[in-house]
Amino acid sequence: METLKLQKETKAKKVYSCDFCACRIPKGDTYIKSTHKYDGQIYDWKTHKHCAEIASRLKMYDHCEEGLTQDDFMETIHDKHDDILISMIPNDEAQKFSDIILQLRRVTFRYKLEYVIRHYKKLDKQNLL
Repeated sequence: METLKLQKETKAKKVYSCDFCACRIPKGDTYIKSTHKYDGQIYDWKTHKHCAEIASRLKMYDHCEEGLTQDDFMETIHDKHDDILISMIPNDEAQKFSDIILQLRRVTFRYKLEYVIRHYKKLDKQNLL
């Protein structure tokens, strides 16, 4: 993948879909846009600012030579959500909470993403204190 135009904040002139989370980018919202070339095809990559920020925070870009795909992004968020949930349970009580963990794994991707973002913002705040 070749980057033709670097990431730039842009105001949405119409409704778009985020190429990371697949949720709407409403008209008038600021989003991140970049232009790339892959296999001879030129395309724009549009993403929410918070999706680009969490991808950077979790170092998702470090592990992809051909660019970070939506599948890579979503898989990482699913995994981080699981890791955060499991880290809250004492090892000797994991079995007691297994039903709750299974139910929490079934929440929609959007809620998992929001939870992961909140978790890392909370960690950042704690590190500033």
